[in-house]
Formats: sequence, structure tokens, C-alpha cells
Amino acid sequence: MIIERVFIDVDVQRDFCDPGGALFVAGSPNELFRRLTAHAVARGIPLLGSVDSHAWDAWEFASSGRKGPAGEDPRFPDHCVKGTAGWLKVEGTLPPRFKLVPNVDVAPLDALVAEVACGETQGVYFEKEVYSLFANPLAEGFLASLASAAARSLECVVYGVATDYCVRAAALGLAQRGYRTTLLADAVAGITPEGTREALEVLRAAGVAIADSSAVLGAA
Repeated sequence: MIIERVFIDVDVQRDFCDPGGALFVAGSPNELFRRLTAHAVARGIPLLGSVDSHAWDAWEFASSGRKGPAGEDPRFPDHCVKGTAGWLKVEGTLPPRFKLVPNVDVAPLDALVAEVACGETQGVYFEKEVYSLFANPLAEGFLASLASAAARSLECVVYGVATDYCVRAAALGLAQRGYRTTLLADAVAGITPEGTREALEVLRAAGVAIADSSAVLGAA
């Protein structure tokens, strides 16, 4: 299978995307997330993504009374605690064949890269505790290995939530590592209008292309 494009699904999880979620992002385009997943599966486009995964006492949580390693104190409500209903992906946004990669430095992923390159495994989701996809120590090497098997410069198509936090971090991280990166502006949602505008400005300045989902799905 010749890989030219991958979809980067950022944190499309119930706690962020469902109205009853612990940290709901208003305007989350869940139906579009489902369409993008179905499109990728039908056309053999690999799905890579991030999954916010916390323990009950994560330093991000106001309830923990803790701060991050650099003194961060975001005081978020408890969310995406691994194993809870809110941690799960939104219904219809997983391919039939997928694997989760834990947020630890484990054995080399050469075999998993080969599975994705040949289409055997359709989706790979990297668990993380902070904003960036690349916070998972295995994400960077995996993507680099997959890109080396691509027929030409690999295009990374980014969507998910939230624009001003994890989407921004993922897209910026991809661009900074030299990947041809496209953000689907109608397939993201931000927490604040100001944060969303700033994120898009930062991403444009970093060379990220801003497009509509019709660029990959075709005209409706």
C-alpha cells in the first residue's frame, strides 16, 4: 500500500466532545469526525491520533491539589480518566482495526509501523497526559518510520479538539518536525474564540495549511 496521507485525530473523546462530558468543547463537530473516520477506512488512509489519558490524581485536575513539573496549575475538572466512560472515543470514530500505544517508552514499534504501512492495522492512537501528541515518547519515532515508507512527502491532516490547546500542539509539532500539515478548520472546535484565533494565526505562521474538510472528503 502506498501511503501519501494520514489523518491525525486529536482527542476525539467523550469528555471533550459530548455535551455531558467533563470538559465539553462547545461546537465539537462529531458527525464530521465520524465522516472523516469512515472516509479514511474506506480509502485505506491510516488514522493516527492522540487520546488524553489520566490517572485519578493527575496534576491537571483542580481536585488533585498538585501542580505540573514546571509549576503549571490549569485547574481543569477531572476528565479522561483512563477506563471511565468519558475517556472513550466518540462513537463511530474508531476504525474496525486499531491499537492503543501506552504513554511509556516500550519496545520498538517496527512491527506496528509495518502493520499500518500494509493496511493490516487501520488506526494507532497514542495515549498522552499533556497537550501534544508528541508528549507520548513513541509518537515521534513511529511517525518518522511511517513517513520513510511513504511514496512522497507525507501529508498530515489534522482535526479534533480543542483548537486552542491539543489541536494547536499537535499541528505545530508536526510542522516543526517538517511534515506537510493541513488543519481542517471546520473539523475542529476551540474553548474560546480568542484562543482559537490565536492558534490559527500561530499555525499559519508555522506553515500549516488551513483548509475545509471538503478538501479531503470532496464536495458534499
